[in-house]
Amino acid sequence: MKEARAMGFHFFARGPGVSHAYVRVESAGQPVTVGGLLVSPGDLIHADEHGVLLIPREIAGELPAAAERVIASEQSLLSWVRSPDFDADELIEKRRVRH
Repeated sequence: MKEARAMGFHFFARGPGVSHAYVRVESAGQPVTVGGLLVSPGDLIHADEHGVLLIPREIAGELPAAAERVIASEQSLLSWVRSPDFDADELIEKRRVRH
């Protein structure tokens, strides 16, 4: 797996699996279940070393606005953390209330 990553291949698996790569396409454009997750045609998948996220096609159009809200929220937090007014105990308390 290290060798495949070194060549720029991206893959996500619980572990290596030996295969002869004999493949037969049975259908296309149909929903599939992968790792217990139902993936439908048009769904978006974002995956990295932390996990895999499915964004249903029906809400994909909301993604840019949601990303802007997250960026704004994070910028506000980062500005406060970098300011002389920052207090670690206050941050802990704010996080406690939020969750």
